[in-house]
Amino acid sequence: MATVPSSSASGPSAAVKPQIGLVACVAFGVGTTVGGGVFTLSGTAINLAGSGAVLSYVIAGIVMALCALSFIVVSTRAKDGESGYGPVGDILSPFWRFVVMWAFYLNGATIVAYLVDSFGDYLSEYFLPAIGALTLGLVATVLVTALNLGPTSLVAKAETWIVGIKLALLVLFAVWGLTELTPEKVDRPLPQGTGGVFSAAALLFTAYTGFNVITNMAGSVKNPRKTVPRAILLTLLVSGIIYLGTALAMVASGVTVFTATGVSQAAEIVMGTWGGVLVAFAACLSTLSGANANVLGASEIMLRMVARGDVPPALGRQTRNGHPYVSVLLLGVITVLLVLLNDTTFVVSIANVAAIVAMIVVSVAAAVLGFRKWPGEGARLPLGPVIPILAVLAAASQLPSLDPAALITGFLLTALGGALYLARHYQRGGAGDRAHANEQIDNLNTPLMKAARRQPGQSPS
Repeated sequence: MATVPSSSASGPSAAVKPQIGLVACVAFGVGTTVGGGVFTLSGTAINLAGSGAVLSYVIAGIVMALCALSFIVVSTRAKDGESGYGPVGDILSPFWRFVVMWAFYLNGATIVAYLVDSFGDYLSEYFLPAIGALTLGLVATVLVTALNLGPTSLVAKAETWIVGIKLALLVLFAVWGLTELTPEKVDRPLPQGTGGVFSAAALLFTAYTGFNVITNMAGSVKNPRKTVPRAILLTLLVSGIIYLGTALAMVASGVTVFTATGVSQAAEIVMGTWGGVLVAFAACLSTLSGANANVLGASEIMLRMVARGDVPPALGRQTRNGHPYVSVLLLGVITVLLVLLNDTTFVVSIANVAAIVAMIVVSVAAAVLGFRKWPGEGARLPLGPVIPILAVLAAASQLPSLDPAALITGFLLTALGGALYLARHYQRGGAGDRAHANEQIDNLNTPLMKAARRQPGQSPS
């Protein structure tokens, strides 16, 4: 299906018809989800919870699945060309729609930082020991930034190949490791008791947030009321299976304390030296792929906030070819600052706080729909508002287990976005020209959309 090239977010163009299919949605969802979450956080989780880290992944997955159901009922009510977060503005208010989008922008920006950090750790440990991990993390930041300023076709091709390679290598490691798993390796004391299991679950929350990239694309998906729910649930299912397999394989190694390159550390024992190198190669690809996908997703959110008039238009400036260079460069600067901070756990915790805030707001919106008996077209859930209410409680319950300093920082950064929105709202004397904003949103033909349409089975734009 051919499309008409669009202009920048500052001016409308011919409408882009929905044409993104299930394969493309799942590819981007899994590509964004299975990144540093498995290669970096798995080792940290086992350090906290031992073999109980498997349960931590399950707990985090259940909480995210509840939240995902709320996202499904909300996003399937998005208008053509609109982000899946758009209905939050109609259900609650435009302010809360902005809070969700801003929180996910923060989440994406911070996740990019810990992914390039992880890339630096693996590359330095296994391939370039003469160069420090910090230096390599900064180099990765420049590379990802440059990639997102280049041809969209290159971004899409890179994402497609990297997702396939990393999943194949992770499955190989998981299957190999499961053959080495014995009861005595599983039945070991928990390093920090049951508290460590819940602390690990709270840290792993962000490992499942990649499905929100599908919500970004909801209004431009073929048959969204069927495709979006399937894509989100498939993304969580595939990611969860890979996480559990990897965690069990790491437990099978017998290692009790993992370094930052824990998956390769376990692979060396389970598969031999060649296995460690192979998994390290997959880790480098995966973390770079995840960083790339998160830059795409965060830039998409920024463009939609600009189109809505929620943030200054300068943040949505694009090149003649439609690349949001201001947003990409801003993400690059944020990533550099966070990489220099050199505290991955702190950065991940901030990402979790932002994601949890967004999950709570969307789940509240879904609960409101449930109380209203699911008005309009879109997905519905059994038991009315019960599942969204459970999602709110489950997401909020993760907060006490996070680092207090990161918790405060995450809330302050989220509140800063809300304050900027209110200041701009006041400056403009209201919500502005809503009709013009909607026209811009409907006509967005962003790099994320172009890249998704270049996934297998999609027509080029």
